[in-house]
Amino acid sequence: MMKFVRTSAVSAAAVALFAATAYAQGQAPAAGDGPPVLANKIALPQGIAARLLVTSSAFTSGGQLDDKFTQNGDNMSPGLSWTKAPPGTQSYAILAEDAGVNRHDPIVHWVIYNIPSTSMSIPQNIPTDARLENGAEQGKNVRGSVGYIGPKPPAGQTHPYHFEVFALNTRLNVENTDRNAVLNAMRNHVLGSGEVVVNYTGK
Repeated sequence: MMKFVRTSAVSAAAVALFAATAYAQGQAPAAGDGPPVLANKIALPQGIAARLLVTSSAFTSGGQLDDKFTQNGDNMSPGLSWTKAPPGTQSYAILAEDAGVNRHDPIVHWVIYNIPSTSMSIPQNIPTDARLENGAEQGKNVRGSVGYIGPKPPAGQTHPYHFEVFALNTRLNVENTDRNAVLNAMRNHVLGSGEVVVNYTGK
């Protein structure tokens, strides 16, 4: 029995790794119980949080993402700006997620958190370092690497990418910096949120 459990666990891990690797290489992920549930549906409180207006100098809301922000180009992160957050904001978190997949969890392209409360923007082409000069920290993307990774959907498929900004009443203290760890730490701490959505078609 123990042998079976160990074998099953190894098999499940291998399947998960294969799915993430396949997507990162531009292949379609396996079908699942989609549509995906995005971060803003999980982390927001039951009450109404303040709305942040999120924009980007790299694209217009609902527009097409330039290749340079994808794996087909320079793979650089886009710059983002947002309106002033509610009083009591101690930090910001940003998640970039692909909602165009048929699975419960979206494809995670970026996790960045502990952005200083004095900030109302981030520049484009942020280094893929775990800790940035301003004190912000970055978590793992779909490949398991730290920092931003651009879109690369299957050829001919157009996916929407949600860049979600959260104003938090605390700084996050997380050790396993993947999406789930950050979302769990954000619970009951969201004062406001907003997003900007851009599309990209695979090549």
